Amino acid sequence: MDERNPRKGEHWVTAMDLQGPVTARPVEPLDSSVRWMFPYSWEPDETHFGGPGVEAADGTLVHAGTVYHGDGLQPGGSFVVRRETTDGRPRWVFRTDRKATALDADAATVYVGYDDGEVVALDLADGAVRWRQRLTVGAVFAVPTALTVTGTGRLLIGTGDGRILECSAA
Repeated sequence: MDERNPRKGEHWVTAMDLQGPVTARPVEPLDSSVRWMFPYSWEPDETHFGGPGVEAADGTLVHAGTVYHGDGLQPGGSFVVRRETTDGRPRWVFRTDRKATALDADAATVYVGYDDGEVVALDLADGAVRWRQRLTVGAVFAVPTALTVTGTGRLLIGTGDGRILECSAA
């Protein structure tokens, strides 16, 4: 079997060429435009489910997800991983107990929003925690649902209650 073709039921990371103009409504990709890159799960005994992701400036893939165990989210069952796009090999993996809801990166840092309102900054080179902060509006925790790096030291964060916050990334 060609190792670039998934087995039935196996999830793979794929790349595809978008069809039509950028402003057009998305269409189902043509089979010929889909390129099978590598299996989504890099651990043989784990089934991984996808979350937000981004391509880093050097072309590597940074994405979040969860590990399915059949009994719900287990301790360490969520991850952020930086992977090579050539073979899917992880450069680093950051494990946590909470599900990522938003993710973006700049040239040096990966910013991750979690379903409990925490935002964590990870070093892009090695996945080490640079800082972590609870997202609050007034004295109330807010859950990030979208996160975008807007410039040096600035983040735009959409929240579950419909707000858009401009925040310092420092």
